[in-house]
Amino acid sequence: MDDVLVLKIKFLVVLLISMTLFISQRLPVIITAIITITLLAATGVTPIDQALSGLSNEATVTIAAMFILSAGLIRTGALEPLIALLARWSRGSAPKLILAMGCTVPIASAFINNTPVVVMMVPVLMSLGRRFDIAPSKLMMPLSFFAIIGGTCTLVGTSTNLLIDGIYRDKTGVHIDIFEFTPLGIIFLIVGGTFILTIGKKLLPHRESLSALLPVSKRSHYVTEVIIQENSTLEGKLVKDCFPKESSLRFLQLQRDDDFYLAFNARELQIQEGDALILEGSPQDLTDLLTSNKVELGTVLEDSVRVPMRTFSLTMFELVVLPDSPYVGSRVRELQLNKHYGVKVLAIQRGGQHHRMDIRGMRIKAGDMMLVQGDLKGISSLKDASELLVIEEVDKHIRKPHKARIAFGLLLGVLLLTTLTQGRVPLVVAAMAGVVGMVLTHCLKTEEVISSLDFNVLFLLVGTIPLGYGLDHTGLASDLASFLYNTIGNNPFLMISALYLATNILTSLISNTAVAVLMTPLALDLAAQMGVDPKPLIMAVAFAASAAFATPIAYQTNVIVMGPGGYTFSDYVRVGLPLSLVLWVTASICIPLIWPFG
Repeated sequence: MDDVLVLKIKFLVVLLISMTLFISQRLPVIITAIITITLLAATGVTPIDQALSGLSNEATVTIAAMFILSAGLIRTGALEPLIALLARWSRGSAPKLILAMGCTVPIASAFINNTPVVVMMVPVLMSLGRRFDIAPSKLMMPLSFFAIIGGTCTLVGTSTNLLIDGIYRDKTGVHIDIFEFTPLGIIFLIVGGTFILTIGKKLLPHRESLSALLPVSKRSHYVTEVIIQENSTLEGKLVKDCFPKESSLRFLQLQRDDDFYLAFNARELQIQEGDALILEGSPQDLTDLLTSNKVELGTVLEDSVRVPMRTFSLTMFELVVLPDSPYVGSRVRELQLNKHYGVKVLAIQRGGQHHRMDIRGMRIKAGDMMLVQGDLKGISSLKDASELLVIEEVDKHIRKPHKARIAFGLLLGVLLLTTLTQGRVPLVVAAMAGVVGMVLTHCLKTEEVISSLDFNVLFLLVGTIPLGYGLDHTGLASDLASFLYNTIGNNPFLMISALYLATNILTSLISNTAVAVLMTPLALDLAAQMGVDPKPLIMAVAFAASAAFATPIAYQTNVIVMGPGGYTFSDYVRVGLPLSLVLWVTASICIPLIWPFG
C-alpha cells in the first residue's frame, strides 16, 4: 500500500478517535488532548514539533491572555455601568431588556472574550428577571446569541477568530487586523438582532427557574433526606400521623429499598427501619426531629459525612455548572459540597426538567443548574473557589471598584498598542503585557489569574491545532479542496456559500474551535486551486464557526445558559436554526462585497 495512503488512513483514525472523545466528553478535555498529541506523534502522522504545536501556538497564548484581561474587567467591576444601563433601560419590560442586551452585550463581547461576558451576565439577568418577574428562559438564549454575534465583530472577541488568525499567519505570513471582522460583524448584529427581537422572542419557551419551585416564604426552609434508625420513635407510625399541621415539616416522599412513594399515596404507610424520608421544613424543626426521634440525615444531600445541622438562617442559591468545572462527570453524592462549604443540593435542572427526588446518583453535566441551600459564608467560599457559577444579587459581583478604571485602561492600551502600530507589536505581546499590568496594579491576584483560565478551551486548542497540521501534512486538506472544486466548479460566490454552510453544520455537531482548525487549511487550499484571494474564504470559515446557534454544543456560551434558561436541545433548534439560516444567506451575499476575490 502506498505510504502516503497509509499516512492518510492513520490520520483519519486519529481524527476519529480524537473527535469521538472530544464530543462524548467521556474523558476530561485535558486527557483527550494528551491522547491526541501522543497518537499523532507515535503514529508518525505529524513530526513531534507539529504534534506539540498547540502548546506554543501564538493563538493559545493570546487566548489565555485575553481570558485573564477579561477576568480583570469583571472582577474589578469595570462593566458595572453596563449592568446599571440594563436595569435603567428595561424598566421591567422583557422586550426592552432584550433590546438593551442587544445594544450593550455585543459591545462588551467584541473586546472581551464572549465566554466570560456571558458568565458575568447570567447572574445579572437572573437578578433582573426576578426583580421584574421575567422568566429566565426569555433572557438567557438572547444573551448567548448576542454575545456570540458581538464576538464576531473583532479579532479578540472570540477564540475562534484568534485561532484562525494564527493559522492564516502561519500560511501567509500576514496577520488579520483587529477590526477586519467589524463590517460583517455589524451586519450580522443588525440582521441577527432584528431576528432575535422579532421572530426569535416569539419562539422562546416560557420556563421558570429552579428557585421558583418554592414560594418566597419557604426559601429559608430545608428540603432534605432523613433515614429511620433502629428503635426510632417514628417506626411503626403511619406517615400521616408523624407530621402534624402545626409543624413546619412537610412530607414529600418515602423511599423503601427500590420503591418510591410520593406524599399523596404514602399517607397510610407504616414507617419502617431503613426508610428514607424526603422532608421540607425549617432548620429548627428538622433539628428537633433529628435529636428526638432517632433519625439521621441521609447521604444524598449531606455527602458521606455526618455534619450537625446548624440552626441559623439559610438561603437558597442557584449554581450553574460551567463547561470547565471539575465537577462535570461526578455524581451528586461525590461533590462533597456540604463537607467543604456547608451547602446542600436541593434540586437539579437539566434540559428543561426539574429533578428534586433521588438525585444522589445523578452525574453532573456542563450546563446543569443546581438549587442549593446554605449560609452566606459557605456560599461565599464556594463562589471564591470559581468551580461553579453562583447566581446571586448583582451588587455582590463588584469586588474592586477602585481598580475598575485601571483594568479598563489596560485592556484599551492592549488594543490601541496593536492597532496604532499596525501589527508591529503583535497582539500576543501586547496582551501579555496587559496581563502583567493587571497583576502589578493589583487588579488581579496571582490565584485569580490562574482561576480565570478556561483550561477546557485551552487544552481543546492544544489537542486540535495539531490536527489542523495533520490535515495539511498528510495532503487530505488538498484532497478535500479538490473534491469541492470539482463538485462546485470555479465559482467563488457559490464556494463561499457552500463553505460557510458546511462549516456551520459541522460546528453544530462538534465545536467551533475544532471545526475552525480543520476548515481553515481547507479554505486556504481551495483559494490556491481557484487562484483567488483566500481572505473571503477564510472569513466564511471564521463567521460560520462562530455564528453557531442551532445546538447547545455548538458554542460554549450556549451550554452555559442552558441550565439557567431551562432549555432543551429542541429549543436551540427551534430558535437557533432559523437564525443560522438567515445569517448564512447574509454571509453569502455580503462576504464577496466586503472582501472582493481580486
